[in-house]
Amino acid sequence: MACCNNNQVRGRFFQRPTAGECPVCRPDEIINPADDACVCPPLGEPKLLTVAAPVVFDECGINLCRVVDNLDKIFCDVDFERDDVQGIELKVIDIDFNFCNEDGSNVETLIRRPNCVRVTLSEIDVTFAAKLIDRDCRVIDEECFTIRYLPGDEDDPYFDNDANPVSVSVDVYAPYGVSYKLDKDCTPIISFLGFVEDGCEGNNALRQGIVAQALAKVVNLDVDSLSAAIGLTIYLKSIYFVQYRIPHKGLCVPPKCIPVDIEAENACLDFVEGDLLEQSIQPLELCCKPKSIKHGFKDVEDPTPAEECGKKRV
Repeated sequence: MACCNNNQVRGRFFQRPTAGECPVCRPDEIINPADDACVCPPLGEPKLLTVAAPVVFDECGINLCRVVDNLDKIFCDVDFERDDVQGIELKVIDIDFNFCNEDGSNVETLIRRPNCVRVTLSEIDVTFAAKLIDRDCRVIDEECFTIRYLPGDEDDPYFDNDANPVSVSVDVYAPYGVSYKLDKDCTPIISFLGFVEDGCEGNNALRQGIVAQALAKVVNLDVDSLSAAIGLTIYLKSIYFVQYRIPHKGLCVPPKCIPVDIEAENACLDFVEGDLLEQSIQPLELCCKPKSIKHGFKDVEDPTPAEECGKKRV
């Protein structure tokens, strides 16, 4: 057992203000267990919650569009005319930014602007989960497929200088830095927030650094030629987990599902039919006032105020 003055503790022992008095180290002192959170965790609701929140420090969006041919090869079991296909619903589940490719995407530090990075997207492989919809809004078929945007080569048949150029670049405010792939070059990367659950390769968890999300829609479907124009919106964000104290409206207890059939009473049944267990232990008051923010500081205006969104070209 570790305690303040125990010789078994190697190195220095640090006592926290919220730890209370140690009854082992100070056996002569009468300690009220209710005053020690390590013995009796307090119940209740704090006025302010200490939350480590994923804070968006900067964000911008990019629209791309390209045509997909040979839809019959993606939806092999569907006859588009016979099955009366009227639309395709799309969800972007993954983007491979191909950082290892010579002409792939990259994230660069700006020499004269250390709090920003330049994100260049090129040769990105976008994976969609698609649903074919008929005239009555019924799902005919579901498939996943991958196509490339920002081809990296002007000779690519799907290159379009306005809708699908070889690459796009944008500067992103990232004062706490970016995430890295721990290879021999320690490569800066973009984390895609999607819908893939595959162990270490999954992307459905939020991470710090430069994060991308994407939405897609079919802007034009030609059943006769079995082709579709797919519009893609990519959001680039710089996100960092920061602790804040925020107000709240009380502990949230989820609604309880009620069993349909009731059997003879027993202890397990009483529990199943009883109230849900609640996380009622109160978090400790942890925060100190930040020393880097002093009274008398004038309010700082955003050095990069948002302008009006660009208007559609005529």
